Amino acid sequence: MSTHRLFVATTAIPLLAVVFVINGTVPGLLIPTTAQAFWTTGFAQSFINDGFSIFAHNIGAPEPAAIAFGLSGALVTSAFLKLGLSAADAYSAAFALWLTIAFAGAYKLTRRLGAEAIMSLLSATLWCTMPVLWFHHGYSMLALGIALLPFYFYCAVRVLDNPKSISNFALFLLACQISVFMDGYTYMMFAVATGFALLFSLIQHRRNDLGREAIKCCSIGVGLLVSYVLYALYVGQAEFVPSPIDFFRGWGANLEFFIVATKGVLFLPDLIGLSEARTAPQYFGDSSVFKSSFSVAIILAAIYAAATAKSDKRLLVLFGLIAVFGFYMSLGPSFKLLVQRPDGMDQLMPKSFELFPTGNAWFSERLPGFKSMRASYRWVALGVFGCWAILALVLSSQRWSITQKIVVLLVVMAFNIPAIGTISSYHNARAAVSSRDEVVRELAPLVNKEETVAFLPFRNDFFVNYLASKLDIRTYNIGGDKNLEAAREAWPETMKRFSQDAIDPDFLTNVRAVLENEDANAVAITYIDFLATAHSAPLKLVFKDELSAIAAKLAEDPRLTVSYSDHFAVVRLKPGLKGMGEAWVQQSYDQLRNREPIKLKRGSSVSTKIGGINPELMLHRGWSRLETTGIWSTRKVSNVLLHLPKQQDLKLQINLSPFVPRPTDQMKVQFVINGTVVHERIYAGPQREEVETITVPSSALSEDGINVLEFKIDQLLSPTKIGIQDPRSLGVMLKKIGVE
Repeated sequence: MSTHRLFVATTAIPLLAVVFVINGTVPGLLIPTTAQAFWTTGFAQSFINDGFSIFAHNIGAPEPAAIAFGLSGALVTSAFLKLGLSAADAYSAAFALWLTIAFAGAYKLTRRLGAEAIMSLLSATLWCTMPVLWFHHGYSMLALGIALLPFYFYCAVRVLDNPKSISNFALFLLACQISVFMDGYTYMMFAVATGFALLFSLIQHRRNDLGREAIKCCSIGVGLLVSYVLYALYVGQAEFVPSPIDFFRGWGANLEFFIVATKGVLFLPDLIGLSEARTAPQYFGDSSVFKSSFSVAIILAAIYAAATAKSDKRLLVLFGLIAVFGFYMSLGPSFKLLVQRPDGMDQLMPKSFELFPTGNAWFSERLPGFKSMRASYRWVALGVFGCWAILALVLSSQRWSITQKIVVLLVVMAFNIPAIGTISSYHNARAAVSSRDEVVRELAPLVNKEETVAFLPFRNDFFVNYLASKLDIRTYNIGGDKNLEAAREAWPETMKRFSQDAIDPDFLTNVRAVLENEDANAVAITYIDFLATAHSAPLKLVFKDELSAIAAKLAEDPRLTVSYSDHFAVVRLKPGLKGMGEAWVQQSYDQLRNREPIKLKRGSSVSTKIGGINPELMLHRGWSRLETTGIWSTRKVSNVLLHLPKQQDLKLQINLSPFVPRPTDQMKVQFVINGTVVHERIYAGPQREEVETITVPSSALSEDGINVLEFKIDQLLSPTKIGIQDPRSLGVMLKKIGVE
């Protein structure tokens, strides 16, 4: 090894140690987060269970689950798990490895811009300790995506400098794959920065060989396109459903967030009084918006560097444009200064609260990729990258002395130091991850390897990723909003009947249905919140009294057996019994006919809303809860029991609103009386209240006057498809039933 390389290596080691501590990635000692660690290691362990697959078969059944983001990180975590590391240490080791690559990428980019080795090492350290990076460890691979931005850009620069090199193109292609499978937000930032660099390169060399410039365009285009196509094929969709523009507004940064830090996040701003206390209910969006946007130190350093040092003006303009674009997009569609959220309002921000529009709503509403960047403030990472790149460029200038360069770097780095509580939280997080193995050991005797277990009520079950993969069982549950949404599409009908994070009136009946239809070998009624369990707080009991009572009732069923632990009641069919399937459904249907009906006479009607009907009349029939305007069906077949007069040409009048929110949506609804289809209609596009007048032949009516009216729907739709945070799958809202 040459003297120079030895110097770089020996200097990099202590600097990397600083990076690892600030980021909480020290195996055996620190881990940067808990929830995302369980989520990622769950996928990673499942990959191993399947023989190093890139799909998880333990979670998100019945289809193999693609990890919505972070495959690049999860695969490395799998490798460390295979080597025998614990979950916490495998996660930390994987992050430490990627941070080393990010450090090397930042070093190489700074060297390519002309800086000395020591300046490049310090510059890489500065980048890898940026608050916008380490704060986002709570969002897992987003942090790594931010860390790797200089590496990605370095790979793109190599192609632009020498487009005919096969090795340069291969490295860029690899960077594209790593980026798209690491995190979608930073993939877009990488694409934007590369696009600006390509444009500047074409302008600079517009009089050069056209063939060479064409190779540049093709290389960049092919790299980005191939990576995007591979990702779309992997997750099974080209893009996710866009959120409403008010989401982009809510998650846009207030101007003061860039300048004044949030108390308790950074050491130096707290020390000198450049921070203020903020709480999530004060602002639109969530706390990550105001906690991670502080960047005044690197902004001022970049401005000072650009104004005082003699550097390549074209590169200064390029990096300045990247920085300005990043900060501009981070504002979201609305300019906000000291804008706060009034009490009682949700996190989405109406346009009426903006000081004036920024104009970037056009990007967020129209352009592919940009439409998925709903947490607008995260663009600040691109802005910070642009500012850091300006500083890295100026480090190559001879205008500044070595002392001046080191002072600027150290001053900015001082503003990167996290508050003391952040470092201690890394240590506590590792202890919390290790302690959750007690839950695994608790459930292990109650389930069998490779059987299917439904954990109910289901939620955004982050911890189940780890739990199911460690026990090597299969479950419908899965952690992650996007993963849960994708899994639910393929769930059996019995699982779709449950409401997220709720015990609805049909809960007990639906548990029986899962078992009798043999959609699961066991149902684990869960007394703890698996999302909260994935965090470091003590185990949180939820609905324990209600769920314990349900478990006790199920234990009385002669066909079922229930086994208990502190946090679970596992229900299954008794040994030797087969599920009754449709026979059980028919038995349940017959029991429903024996309940109290809604009584209607000629000229009478009943409103199915709060205050309009006894809610018990709608229990166990495939409906949600009564609301102020009606009641939503949440199954493909829902029903009401009606006592109707026996007469010729009886006419029912039904007021309803189908859930078809988008112009491209449609829903087929059949109206069935005692098994006879008496009316059918297809609703297309957004609908207001519809009034269906249905003639019912006397031959369809029962002799005893008790009639079952069913609503059969071809497909239920989820409000999450249009950005509404309602986890139910909805059919029609029934508002009124009457007899003419």
